[in-house]
Amino acid sequence: MIYFDNAATTPMCEVAKKIMQQDFFNPSSPHSLGLEAERAVKTASKELAKILSCRSEEIIFTSGGTESNNLGILGAVQTLKSARGKDKLLHIIASNYEHPSVIAPLNYLASLQGYKIIYTAPSEIANHICEDTAMICIAQVCSETGDMFEINKIEKPNDVLLFVDGAQGFCKFAPPSAADIYTFSSHKIHGSKGVGGIMAKSKLRPMLYGGGQQSDIRPGTENVAGIVAMTAAVKEFEFARYVEINSIKEIMKSLADELPDVHVNSLQQTSPYILNMSFMGVKGETLTNLLSDGGVYVSMGAACRTSKKESGLELMGFKKERAESAIRLSFSYMNTTEEAYKAKEIIKESITLLRRRRRK
Repeated sequence: MIYFDNAATTPMCEVAKKIMQQDFFNPSSPHSLGLEAERAVKTASKELAKILSCRSEEIIFTSGGTESNNLGILGAVQTLKSARGKDKLLHIIASNYEHPSVIAPLNYLASLQGYKIIYTAPSEIANHICEDTAMICIAQVCSETGDMFEINKIEKPNDVLLFVDGAQGFCKFAPPSAADIYTFSSHKIHGSKGVGGIMAKSKLRPMLYGGGQQSDIRPGTENVAGIVAMTAAVKEFEFARYVEINSIKEIMKSLADELPDVHVNSLQQTSPYILNMSFMGVKGETLTNLLSDGGVYVSMGAACRTSKKESGLELMGFKKERAESAIRLSFSYMNTTEEAYKAKEIIKESITLLRRRRRK
């Protein structure tokens, strides 16, 4: 098996697997077992705070990237609405390569009175800032193509919040120092599914109400095993083979030089962990299925984008034919260059076969 769909989810690292097999008790319980679990969560907060350059009190644990993005956006907007006045228009600018878990809460806000949402290319964000602008939303790394934008260079007024979806950048790159809110997810970095978090330097209003955990911002019993496993996975990433990952991407990228009518769908500045390519004349879905039969696992884009009417590449301005011919390959430190060379040959054979069938 050659697994090149790591932007969708990653296999758990061994240390995270071992932690997930342990029993952790309720950290809100007053007895010694509860206190031990509480200490584990606090230790995890402190360790993550060092990586994110924030205070441990600014770390909020969630069930994953989708909840983090919803709470980060909707929770911040509630605070902004109170500060600016309920009758004041809130203008939000978002990049045109956002993940569905960012687009959906923004579209919900757009359906309400008092909110205006604008989607634009990252390089055009500053041109859309106006007196009513309250928040800017931008992904650290585009989940479709791996494109990256120099977020710290965005010029904005101090009272405009900067929300950054860090799902594809967490651990791989330093979080943007300009971010007021930064979200992350465990299963993208070889931790367990069902846990993620927010670094919030700005005050958030809760979207859930319950027992008062995590300063009432995100109540509910914490996923202690998941939180501890995520922190362990973060430590494993310190030894990630960044140079080899870049080599893997270059090997796969060379398909564009060795096959006709192949396009690389990205800008110059991209993450080495993600590569999006279009093999013209071949449907991405057909190619993905054929490669799966051959033991090579890739995708057609963000796993959460289930609606075929909402192609991520089309939203970014790519023509329909090119978008429909695209596949996404995404890598991790568990992959090797040997896998890349083998996958490359299988893809070449598959493309040749599918194009031959199409001509008949």
